[in-house]
Formats: sequence, C-alpha cells, structure tokens
Amino acid sequence: MLARNFKNKVFFKKNEALGFSPARAERCLKTVSRTIAPLVDSLLSIIFPCTCRLCHKIVGDSAFGVVCEGCWNKIKAIEDPFCSVCGYPFVSKCVEPGALCGSCRHQLFAFDFARSYSSFSDPLKEIIHQFKYCGHLSLARPLGRHLQAVYHSFPAALRSDVIIPVPLHKARERERGFNQAAELAKQLSGLTRIPFQPGWFVRTRPTEVQAGLSRRQRRMNLKGAFQVSRRAVLANRDILLLDDVFTTGATLNECATILKRSGCRRVNVLTIARVSRD
Repeated sequence: MLARNFKNKVFFKKNEALGFSPARAERCLKTVSRTIAPLVDSLLSIIFPCTCRLCHKIVGDSAFGVVCEGCWNKIKAIEDPFCSVCGYPFVSKCVEPGALCGSCRHQLFAFDFARSYSSFSDPLKEIIHQFKYCGHLSLARPLGRHLQAVYHSFPAALRSDVIIPVPLHKARERERGFNQAAELAKQLSGLTRIPFQPGWFVRTRPTEVQAGLSRRQRRMNLKGAFQVSRRAVLANRDILLLDDVFTTGATLNECATILKRSGCRRVNVLTIARVSRD
C-alpha cells in the first residue's frame, strides 16, 4: 500500500511538471487502470482459476464474474402477482390482475413504472455486496444481463430514450472508486442500445444513511441532494432511472420528482433487487 501511494505521488509530480493538474493526472491514472485491469484479470483467470466468492467452487466461465453459474442459478426472479405500477411482490397469490400496492394506491411515487429482477435476499444480496463494497466490477456484466431480461419482459412500459443512473456524491464515489448504478447503466446501455448519460443528473451533497429514518426524515434527508446538470436535455423525453436496489423508494422517488420538474415526459425505474417490507 505504501509503495502504491509512493508511485501515485511520483506519477502526479511528473505530470505536474508536464503541465497536468493533480486532478487531471488522477483521472488519467484511473482511466489507464480501468483499461488494463480487465486484461490482467483475464490473464490471471487462466493461470489461477477464480473461486466463487459465495460457495468457493471454481468459476468455470469468466462471463459470470467472481460468482459461479450454480450460485447465479439460485436467484429467483420476481413473479406474479406484483403491483402493476411499482412491481412490489404481493405475499398473497389471490390478487386480481392490475392490483396496486398501498403506496401506489395513495400515489406516493413520482415515477411512472418500476420493476426489479429479484428480491433482495441471498444469493443476490451477497452478490450485490461483493459488487458494491468489495469492488468486483466483473459482476456488472452478468448483473446487466439480468436487467436486460427485465427490460425485455416489459418492453412497452420500460421503453426509454435515455438511461440515467442514480448518482453518488463525488466524495463517496472517490472513496468507493466507482458508482455501482453507473456501471450497471453502462452494461444495460450496451445491451439495449439506449444512450447512457451519467453526467446529466448529479448528487450535490452527501446524505445520511436512510435505514432507520421515518418517511418524513427520509424526505428531508434527500431534499436538495440531487440536481439536473446544465447540459442535460430532458424535455419531453422518457427516462430510465437505474439503481442497484429499490429499498423504500425514497431516493428513486426524489430523483423522479426532480427529473419530472425538468420536463421529462415519463420516468421509469429499473433495479436489480427489491427489498420487501414484510
């Protein structure tokens, strides 16, 4: 770690001497690192076969990232019945087609349509943890394919002009090294050919963790935390708002509210996982 920090300092000093600012030098270093890392990972996977981060078996295909096919196959997609607007899965199977959950009956959400691939439970919960907090970006590709499956299941409702990921604050993104929602959006964009616009929507200030807060506290916590950038072209466009997990919907709802105020015609929401309230 000390050696790496020393190398980085030397890199920045050399670039300053050439007229590069430290910020620009850091961006260049990150770009080079992200370009080389997948090539190094592919080479290492041949020499040292990857073991599944969940069950520790050998991962036979690099397309599955650091999780084996067996663990991926244990994930169960959300099935009917679910809320016709937000996709919340109902516990009871005796539900009429087109039924709404309590939140949608009271019109608490600003977005128009939302769907998630699966419930936020293991093994998907641990896969998202490995992706989000352990930095295993190889998982973005298979997670992107799951998002693609949901998108193609509801083509008319989810059809959109632009994909916008829920943004992280710059400080949090620097700390983590990436925005998980942006990585997923990048994958989905490549699979669906919908343009991906990460810079159109930004988080202007850091927020507290939402867990444990009341609905009103969540709303106040998020107030003023997001902003549409000046270069965004949103008027009369259908937006696909993308994130990793739909928890209470407070963050997604705040984002949708701001996007609608900026002239969006429709805001659809797509996430990998959905947290159940019961």
